[in-house]
Amino acid sequence: MKKFIIIGMPGSGKSTMAKFLSSQTPLSFYDLDLEIEKNEGKNVNKIFKEKSENYFREIETLTLKKIIKEKNNFILSTGGGTPCFNDNMNLINKYGISIFLDTSLDILEERISRNNKRPLFNSSDDLKKDLSDLLNLRNPFFSLSNHTIKDNNREETLSIINSYS
Repeated sequence: MKKFIIIGMPGSGKSTMAKFLSSQTPLSFYDLDLEIEKNEGKNVNKIFKEKSENYFREIETLTLKKIIKEKNNFILSTGGGTPCFNDNMNLINKYGISIFLDTSLDILEERISRNNKRPLFNSSDDLKKDLSDLLNLRNPFFSLSNHTIKDNNREETLSIINSYS
């Protein structure tokens, strides 16, 4: 049973990397945010606005637990904050192999500035500072990952996945 969980900041390329890895291996692909949106019948932005971040974090944890405990042989891309709430990082590392995509602030800023679907950054006046502050808060969780990948190196990440075959 192989369970790989991709973690990282918003805009780090978690979903893109997980889709790529799934296309190169026999592993299924799941996107935690998409699973939540399917279950809730609305997008993450709407959940944040209409319910609350706390509500979102609770259903995020429930959905994460369901996938991790019920599915096998998969690659899961998480939301940027998933590892940082409700003891999720311990859950991730207990049942799976975590891979942190360590992406530079410049790349994160460029990607997020092109995307208005990021609820934590919709009203940001200083995106780079907000990203830096958030990264500083989340790094203690990201540092617990089993593997760290710099600059979204696909070959290195695929090599890690294949090393568990």
